Amino acid sequence: MIDDMLEKAKKQRVNDIYILPNDDNKYVIKFHMNGGLASKSNISDEDAEKLISAIKYRAKMNISERRRPQLGRFRGAHVWIRVSSVGDFLNRETVVLRLIYSEQHKQHWLSSKQFEQMQLGLPESGLFLISGPTGSGKTTTLYQLLQNIADNKLVLTIEDPVEIRNPNFVQLQVNEAAGIGYEALIKVALRHRPEILLIGEIRDYQTAKAVVQAALSGHLVISTIHAMSAREIVLRLLELGVDRNQLLAALTMVVYQRLVPMTSGNQAAIVDVLCGSDITMATGFTIQWQEVLDEAFLAGKITSATRTTFQSL
Repeated sequence: MIDDMLEKAKKQRVNDIYILPNDDNKYVIKFHMNGGLASKSNISDEDAEKLISAIKYRAKMNISERRRPQLGRFRGAHVWIRVSSVGDFLNRETVVLRLIYSEQHKQHWLSSKQFEQMQLGLPESGLFLISGPTGSGKTTTLYQLLQNIADNKLVLTIEDPVEIRNPNFVQLQVNEAAGIGYEALIKVALRHRPEILLIGEIRDYQTAKAVVQAALSGHLVISTIHAMSAREIVLRLLELGVDRNQLLAALTMVVYQRLVPMTSGNQAAIVDVLCGSDITMATGFTIQWQEVLDEAFLAGKITSATRTTFQSL
């Protein structure tokens, strides 16, 4: 049952699978793509219980524990699956699966000039950060940026888990169960003297501090962080406790990315890029964000509704 479900999800390039109880003693399975519902189907309580138990077994979670939150993960064919489970107020279990695809796919761009701008602006050292919602293609963008320079420079990545395998990079993977987190791996990575260090995600103060220190020591450090705009990246890091002066000295470029639905049926990336003094001076989205949306609409790439929706995101 698991394999059939995952195979269907992979064919649709689904990001998240929700297995949720509903009001009529049944469960619903929802496939989500880039924040939107792609499809859903109902299954019986009995089938849901078997499915959830099988998922938790693969993810090395406690099958008998149905109320307390649990996290786990397992590997499928060309995909990593992160699993989160918790019981609701009626002690019915809810499970969410996050699919992380191993193979690298080419990112479509609403404007190819934006990707070229980031490539040309990629600094020799300092901190380059990209933010955006889950499933917005951040890792794919970072790998594309680094792919063209990996032949001449040592690129080392630290991820949880490694999302895209690349033989041109030295790739390390976080293992919290073994006590090997981002902070510890960053220290190890720096001994390899990489010219470029890619950190999968900044989640806490320890990682944020280590990333800033690495950037200030002459490395180019690239990472992702959860923020709702390019400007909010700075605010998020300050909230984590990073020293403001050190942060501003390290930061060279911040990017906010979204995936926009196109009339062709594909998804295309749009980015908001801030460099230099603009990182702290900006009060909202740049003019370029609006211009790219307008040009895409006039070219028939997106609908009027899509342009309006993404103007204020």
